[in-house]
Amino acid sequence: MKTSDTLPDINTLAIISATIILAFALTQLVPFPAQMLSFTLFGIVLEYSLNFNTIVTGLTALLSAAGMDWMLQSHPQRGRFENRWATARHWILPVLTAIVIGVALNSFSGSSLWWIGFLLGSGILIAVFVAEYNVFASEQGTHPLARIGLTGLSFALYLLLSIALYTANIRLYIRLPLLGLGAVMVVSRTLFLQLGRWETIWSLVISLVVTETAVGYHYLPLSPLQFGLLQVGMAYGLTSVLTGLKESRRGIAFWGTPVFVLAVMIITSFFWS
Repeated sequence: MKTSDTLPDINTLAIISATIILAFALTQLVPFPAQMLSFTLFGIVLEYSLNFNTIVTGLTALLSAAGMDWMLQSHPQRGRFENRWATARHWILPVLTAIVIGVALNSFSGSSLWWIGFLLGSGILIAVFVAEYNVFASEQGTHPLARIGLTGLSFALYLLLSIALYTANIRLYIRLPLLGLGAVMVVSRTLFLQLGRWETIWSLVISLVVTETAVGYHYLPLSPLQFGLLQVGMAYGLTSVLTGLKESRRGIAFWGTPVFVLAVMIITSFFWS
C-alpha cells in the first residue's frame, strides 16, 4: 500500500503492532516460574525476580525499535537522509512504550485491570508509531501538531511508568534506574523535538534531578497517582526551563509554562490525596 507523510503503510503497522501485542498476551498464557537472581554489590546482597513478563518486555522493546525503523524505511522523505542512523531518534518512544506496557501489565497480573491495561497500552503503542512517523523529517517544520502530540504522549508515558512502578511496590534500587531511564528517554526526545538537536548532558542532568526527587517521595505517604504527577511535573518543568534558556526567552515566556505546569501537577496531586 502506498505510504504518505502522515500515515505509514497500514499492513506494516498492523504486522508490527500485532506481533508486539501478541507477545504481551502470551504472558497470560505461557507459565514460566520466576527465577530469583541475586548478586553482591559493595557488600550488599541484591535480589531480583526474573519472570516471563520481564523477558517479554525486553524482547518487545527491541521489536518496537526494529518495527519503527522498518516503517520509516518506506517514508517518502527517507531518501533525504544519507545517514543510516537518522531514524534512531524515532526508536526512543516506541521502546519506552513497550517498557511502560510491560511494567504496567506485570503490576496488574492476575486482576481484571490487566485487560484494561492491555487494551489501553495497545492503543497507545499504535498512536506512538503513527506520531513518530508523522514527525519524521520534522526539521523541515512539517506537522507541528504531531510534534506537540508526541511531546504530550512522551510525558503521559512517563506518568504511566511512574504510577506502574509505584504500584508494583518494588525495591527502590530497581525502581530508581527504571525511573531514570524513562526520564532520560522522555527528556532527550522532547528536547530534540523542541530544539532540533540532542542535549545529552542536560538530559542526564535533568534525569538525575528527577530521580533524586523520587528518593524523597519514596518516604512520603503518597498514592501512586500523586507520585506520578509530582514526577512528571518536575521533569516537564525542568525540560521547559532548559528549552527557554536555549531559546533565550524572557519574562513570562520563560517562566510561564514550567511554573504553570508544576503548579497544576502539585495542586492536582493534593486533591487526589
